Amino acid sequence: MKCGKHSFFEKHAQHWDNHPEPRNLKRVVEEVEIKKGSMICDVGTGTGVLVPYLLEKTGKKGKVIAIDYAPAMIEQAIRKLRHLPVEFIIADIHHTCFPDNYFDYVICNACYPHFDRKKTAIKEIYRILKKDGSIVISHPTGKDFVNNLHKSTGGCIEKDRVPEAKILAKTLASHGFSVLKIIDEPDFYFVSGKKI
Repeated sequence: MKCGKHSFFEKHAQHWDNHPEPRNLKRVVEEVEIKKGSMICDVGTGTGVLVPYLLEKTGKKGKVIAIDYAPAMIEQAIRKLRHLPVEFIIADIHHTCFPDNYFDYVICNACYPHFDRKKTAIKEIYRILKKDGSIVISHPTGKDFVNNLHKSTGGCIEKDRVPEAKILAKTLASHGFSVLKIIDEPDFYFVSGKKI
């Protein structure tokens, strides 16, 4: 992600949770169908809104590592969720420090449009996923809402768009994933694929 976006998320981290939680947030995790004991990477975790739902599914033997490239977001997440068994790391999904074949699931909730080099990020996700592991790209408020919000907000995120779900599915397929689910409803967007 570019410098301008980094500054944007740093600036807004303190007030990020002032917005109401999307009503379909829990559905994101339900659609993933997470197995107990799984290793999960929550990409672009922000203030960790998805973390409690992920922990419900992984059980005590699983692990959630939540990453964000904005230190202020990670600070807010730790402040809010320090009582939970989750590891927060400042990291950029374009290039991470994780080993090959490490995660069962890599979930990119409400962050994919902000990836400056989307193909690079998808390749990195493929690398860190185990064989048969799943990539998930979701937006619990739907594609049109996100795209209109970014356009109206302007600045460095003005052109950050959620693509048509079928187009994203083709992109995943071209990077070695078998497409699992495509959901493109007015208030819910979800595309997942399996590493093959």
